[in-house]
Amino acid sequence: MLEFLNSYSAHLIYAFLFLLLLLCGLGFPMAEELVLLAGGALVASGVLHPLLMFLVNLLGVLIGDVFLFGLGRGVSGRLSRSPRFTHWFAHKLARGRPFFARYGDTTVFLARFIPGLRAPTFLIAGTMQMSLWRFVSIDTLASFIFVPALCLVGYIFADQVDMIATWFRNTERTLGTLLVLALLGWLCRLYWERRKSSTKDTPP
Repeated sequence: MLEFLNSYSAHLIYAFLFLLLLLCGLGFPMAEELVLLAGGALVASGVLHPLLMFLVNLLGVLIGDVFLFGLGRGVSGRLSRSPRFTHWFAHKLARGRPFFARYGDTTVFLARFIPGLRAPTFLIAGTMQMSLWRFVSIDTLASFIFVPALCLVGYIFADQVDMIATWFRNTERTLGTLLVLALLGWLCRLYWERRKSSTKDTPP
């Protein structure tokens, strides 16, 4: 990525970094960590200004997160108006809202630092009708730690940035696989519980 970016002017690189982070928020299959590491490495090589790079990356991260949150709220609104899903959806919201009311701030804050859990957590936050300003405040606070930390790693270890990027890619794949397995386990458990319940309710 660095060789590709170095072939363009600084203004185009800023725009490209912003666009990549925005696309990551829209579901593009690339880890945000890789983009932030690249930004730090480009500062180390003298291509980018550190403050401008930080602001561009921060805005790209936050706008992508807000999009995911808004998508969750949109899905929530559509399902709540659908007669087919109203009862099921209302039941799930009723169960999930107390948890999010108690642990939502911590969940959103920690998710910003965990690849593979970030996107689903922000979608769920929107689905649970978390306040937009509450979400933005927590996510901004976490991003003010996350973004400069990754950029600093890219700056300090610019010569080893490819090795670090490979580690992040492997970590994201591992966490994604564990998340899918956990979801499958939960669905299997739900299926068997419903089957047992229907068996008990069926008269002999």
